[in-house]
Amino acid sequence: MELVVRVDSILRGIFPPPDKIVLEDEDGIIGTVTSARFVGIETIDRIHLIWDALAKGLTPEERRRVVLIVAATPEEEIAYTS
Repeated sequence: MELVVRVDSILRGIFPPPDKIVLEDEDGIIGTVTSARFVGIETIDRIHLIWDALAKGLTPEERRRVVLIVAATPEEEIAYTS
């Protein structure tokens, strides 16, 4: 299975719809997770939620290919895209 598909699957396991996951694989996986679960949670704790899930589902070599995943609330996503 292609790595970006595996990462997407892992993240959807903890961030199901209506949460939004957008990933790209261009010399490394980058993307965003938009979730109401992030409201009131510090940035570092959001990142820990994502990386703890990836640590359980990916090998260390696969994790090295994940470059950046931004964690945003729906309101933050709107502010970034406006």
